[in-house]
Amino acid sequence: MPHALRNPRLHYERTGSGDPLLCITGFTISSAVYEPVLPLWSSKYECITYDNRGSGRSEAPLRMTSMSELAADAARLLEAIGLPSAHVFGISMGGMIAQELALRFPEKVRGLILAGTTPGGPRAVRPAARELAAVGVNLASTFRDGGRPWLGPLLFSERFRREHPERARDLLRFFAAHGPTPWGANAHWWATVYHDTVSRLGQIQAPTLVMHGSEDTFAPLENARLLAERIPDAELAVIPGTGHACVLEQPEASFRLMTEWLDRHTPIAPGRPRRGLAARYEPVTRALGLPIGALRTSGSLAALAAGRARSFRPDRPRPTRGASPCGD
Repeated sequence: MPHALRNPRLHYERTGSGDPLLCITGFTISSAVYEPVLPLWSSKYECITYDNRGSGRSEAPLRMTSMSELAADAARLLEAIGLPSAHVFGISMGGMIAQELALRFPEKVRGLILAGTTPGGPRAVRPAARELAAVGVNLASTFRDGGRPWLGPLLFSERFRREHPERARDLLRFFAAHGPTPWGANAHWWATVYHDTVSRLGQIQAPTLVMHGSEDTFAPLENARLLAERIPDAELAVIPGTGHACVLEQPEASFRLMTEWLDRHTPIAPGRPRRGLAARYEPVTRALGLPIGALRTSGSLAALAAGRARSFRPDRPRPTRGASPCGD
């Protein structure tokens, strides 16, 4: 098995030929989830798939991580395999990593494709209570029996599960392959909790396509609209009738959207590298990624609360100084 980097070692694979396409996977999931679409994607692109630290066949350090550290892993992987830049596709948590990669290492990113993801923070739209409860109640089964049958309602639309039950069950096998360690899953969880790019999305240089399933209940569609509104010149493509794993439910339609969008923008040059203090202290802010993410999330929450307070207007004037609020 090919591995790159150290501290931690990352499992990766290269498939196909053409413009390089770095495929970043989601929460605790190995890159095996791309196997159903790789024959299609690799007919046009050289696909680089890899397992994030803490999941799959990559190492799982016994410590916490952050989106900034996961993004740095992606940048270092490209360097290690001799690619100065690539188109970047990220789905779900992989889309969060892709956002951070485009922000921290713009010179590594050509076209940016964000699928079924969110900018995070308190201004993002959360899953419904039912979806959150399903994750909380059933996450233990991932480690107990190695299967993830409970993921079906989170990943696929109700119609897809009803009309193609065997296909849905078959696709779930790829999500169960190469399961994470408990501490790796815990690290991924806290990295997602403190992911918040809303205030920085305007800094993304890469041409961006935001792809989303219209029936996605795990990352509601409003998140895609927020990304498309905040990222300069981003385009939103909604795939009708699909859930969170829209590229697996409708592989041909999603591939067509992606390739037509890339073809319209080709050639795409990578972004300009960051300069000054932002570049100089990137390793420091990366190492402090989790507490910085917590501070950003707290700042977003305070800004959201302040905005709501400013929008509040009482129905009657406030009492004059010295008067009783009850009027007696």
